[in-house]
Amino acid sequence: MAITEPKDWFEKELPEKVKDDPTTVEGFDGVLVFQITGDNAGTWGVEIRDNVLTIHDGGHEKPDIQVTMKAGDFVNFINGKLNPQMAFMTGKLKVKGNMQLAMKLNKLL
Repeated sequence: MAITEPKDWFEKELPEKVKDDPTTVEGFDGVLVFQITGDNAGTWGVEIRDNVLTIHDGGHEKPDIQVTMKAGDFVNFINGKLNPQMAFMTGKLKVKGNMQLAMKLNKLL
């Protein structure tokens, strides 16, 4: 099912994905903060410790990685309509923080 709002992905799709396939978070240990701007904006913290996913509505005070995207771009990104590399190179996807850790996000996203 296609995601139409970022909130749906953070609150429903992502937890279900990790529950169905725990290997999606293997090798990742840290905190991501997603700042989604524009329509349907919000901030979510995604904490992964010892292969356990916890979502924090409103972010997290000490993220290892901060991701910023417009809501429409994020929805296209999650639905596979926006190439991650192209999004990064064109500034639609902005990432700050531990880039080595960020490279481990492919399975999660």
